[in-house]
Amino acid sequence: MPRVPEHSFVSRLSHQSGVSVQRQKSENLGDSVIVIKMLRAGVCGTDLAMLTGARPGQAEILGHEGVGVVLSAPENCGVSKGARVIINPVHRKHPRTVIGHSCDGVFRELFCLDAADAVEGGHLVTIPRDCALGDAELVLAEPLASVLYSLELLREKCGPASLLIRGSGTVGILAAKVWSRLTGSFAILLSKSEAHARWLREAAPWPASVRVCGPASLAGAIHECSGSLGIGAAILCCSRESAPEGLRSLLDSVQEGAAIDLMAGFPAEYREARLGDVNLDGIRWENICGIRGSPPTAVLDRCGGKTIYLIGHRGTAERYILQAIELLSRRVVSRADVPHRLLTLEELPDALNQMLSTETRKHTKWVKAIVTFRKEDRGKPRGGC
Repeated sequence: MPRVPEHSFVSRLSHQSGVSVQRQKSENLGDSVIVIKMLRAGVCGTDLAMLTGARPGQAEILGHEGVGVVLSAPENCGVSKGARVIINPVHRKHPRTVIGHSCDGVFRELFCLDAADAVEGGHLVTIPRDCALGDAELVLAEPLASVLYSLELLREKCGPASLLIRGSGTVGILAAKVWSRLTGSFAILLSKSEAHARWLREAAPWPASVRVCGPASLAGAIHECSGSLGIGAAILCCSRESAPEGLRSLLDSVQEGAAIDLMAGFPAEYREARLGDVNLDGIRWENICGIRGSPPTAVLDRCGGKTIYLIGHRGTAERYILQAIELLSRRVVSRADVPHRLLTLEELPDALNQMLSTETRKHTKWVKAIVTFRKEDRGKPRGGC
């Protein structure tokens, strides 16, 4: 039976809009528990949305993007002691169960989960032993895997068309670069403002076939990248607050018969007037963790008179995470492609406050925050491991 020592974690405050570093007391755990020492964890826009209340969630400890090393695990649970693993947060059979959303996440030195749940949910993906990537690079594996899922769904519907992405966070950046590098087609990354687009163009390297623009320069970018052919594929991956406006901008920009993947969330009751009584939140549940569900949903845009195909998906699957590791290993994309900041767990609360504040977030010089956990092996369980 493993005994897990005292360790630090970052927890939401009682009013839920902030976090603080706290200490977990030492405890004995059952033999069915997998104990993972966290090595790195990524801050996602969903974490910020949950802190602002824009997205519901019950987790007191946030964080769903993480890399760790297994300290102890029962036999026949799919992982072994000493293995590095990627956290895959969405439960593949019960997709409303999400690490860091509905249950506690990875912003802590030690992450423990029931072995049976880990196996059934597909929550842990073992990093190949010959993988030479550092842990900070591997933090991108799960968000990149979600991007690969999205791009595969889009390519099945529309082929290697020009791609328009509304949302310039980690997912949007990765999608633009991977699409252009794997398909050879143009990708346009639409940022929230011209000022932010200018900063982003200077803050990271970009392939020649990617355009980063704001709303005012979008028309010129579309003409340059697609000419008379138009935009055949799009991804909505902005914040939940910006999702309605973002969807409308995509509807205005894509051609007849284009496909749009809804990675951004919508409230269950939200209806876009231009699309009638279409349940956008329901479409997002049509493909779960790599398991194909319904085909793309054909909708009529009442303003433009165009038929558009909406695609949705949640989570990702082991095969996409392994593909993401392979792309990162070949440097098709890398951590250098995403403006980022490395910080400690103790620095995380202030960083989150800075990212959430309307006064300070405009001055942040990063898109991705990556938590580095202490290297000393304080988290090694004692006894029976």
